[in-house]
This record gives sequence, structure tokens and C-alpha cells, in this order.
Amino acid sequence: MPYMSADYMTGGEPFELPGADAGILLLHGFSGSCSEIRDLGQILWHAGYGVYAPALAGHGTAPGDLEHVSPDDFFAAAHAAFAEVRKRYARVYVVGLSMGGTLGLHLAAREPMEGLVTISTPVFMSPLVAMSVPLATRFAPKHHVISNYAAWRGEVVGYRTTPVSSLRVFLEVVASVRADIPRITTPLLVLHSTGDKTVPVANAPYIAAHVSSESKAMRIYHGGRHLLTLPPHLDDVQRDVVRFLHAREAPYVTAAPAPAKGGHL
Repeated sequence: MPYMSADYMTGGEPFELPGADAGILLLHGFSGSCSEIRDLGQILWHAGYGVYAPALAGHGTAPGDLEHVSPDDFFAAAHAAFAEVRKRYARVYVVGLSMGGTLGLHLAAREPMEGLVTISTPVFMSPLVAMSVPLATRFAPKHHVISNYAAWRGEVVGYRTTPVSSLRVFLEVVASVRADIPRITTPLLVLHSTGDKTVPVANAPYIAAHVSSESKAMRIYHGGRHLLTLPPHLDDVQRDVVRFLHAREAPYVTAAPAPAKGGHL
């Protein structure tokens, strides 16, 4: 694909943890990499699930790769990754962080799956972001702006800056998926935190209210942050995700999979 560099950033590489009958497509967020979901992936694997964690289109390599990525590239890569998981497992779940959750919603509107978990997921952004990005794109599309403070702090491997044009593409993806939400009937768990300074927490009740899923649940953590897949918030998130997955898997197994390490189910 034209938007991919040859090498992944050290620590941000895609990963796969093979399992038996149930597999999880685990998706990271915009400007991040698989480093921000690696610990959660290990926990889900220990809980009895296969895990497939690809890099989002244009991610994990070099920020300039995002200059060439369109919304269709993001969607096509997500569908290709889902197809890989479907080949490997009888039952498929999607767990997505931030934009990874947005792409999970896109998939759930089009692909059969056993369940979806969104974590800190946007289907809209703050008015300031929504208005400023198109303006900045018009005058300086190739200008790079700070986009991932966790990467600056060394907490994750990711792009410290991204081209302004890629933020416009991100907003186009979010707007497109927002229109898809009523089509979703997949069992759904929505997780967010009141301390999220990146994606407004109001996204969580919006998603829960507008999907057509009969089985849906939402949990909003007090405080917290955007990257809920990092300690100390990981304990709460993994416990809720594993509980959701085990409940969906219960009809298919004679004995429940082993509890996730560090959790209490």
C-alpha cells in the first residue's frame, strides 16, 4: 500500500496472539500504535481469546505516511484485518480504543460479529476541533501539529505530531461512522471516562442511545483519561471487557475461560 513505510517504530509493531475458537480484532487509536493496546492484548489472551492487533492505515511507521491516507484507506484496512480474524476463528469480537473503536462501529454496521467494545471512542469531536481543523487544512495542510501527548511523555509509541490534513481525514471518518450508528445491532459495551480531555465523554451516551443493539451497556469511569488501556486505568477496563466477553461466550463453552490476570470477575 502506498501509505506504508518499510519499517514499524520499535515497540509499535502489530502483534498476534493465537487462540482457539474466539478471536478479538484489537484496534489502537489515531496517531498511536499497537503499544497502547499491547498490555490489554496480553490480558485478553490470558483470558482465553486469540488476539489480532494490526496497525491502522498509515500508523506505526512515520507521521508523513498519514499525508497519503484517505477515509477509504482506514475503512479498507479495517475490513481486511477483520477478514483475517474471521479466517482464523469461529467467533469474532472487536475491541477498539479511540479511533479504533470508531472503526469498530463502522465494521459492526457491515460485518457479522459476536460483540463490540468501544473505549474512549469518538463519533464527534469538540466544536473547537471541528471548526479549527478544516480552517487549518485550507491554509497549511502539510503543517504538522502536536497530536499525541502520551507519545511526547514516552508513555506509548506513537506520532508526536501529525499533518493537519490527516486530522481532516480523521474528522471525515468520525462523521461517516456517526451516520452508521443506527444500523448497528451487535451486542455492545461502551467505556469512557469523565477525565478524557481528547474525546468528549458525551460520545459514550450518544453511541449507546443511537445504536439499534438489543444488548448494550455503558460504563463511564470517574476521572481517568483518554488512554484507558494504560495503568492505572487498565485494571478497571480489562475487568469490564473480559466480563463482557465471557458473558457473550458463555453459550459456547462448557467451562468459563480463566479470569484475566489482575481482575476480579
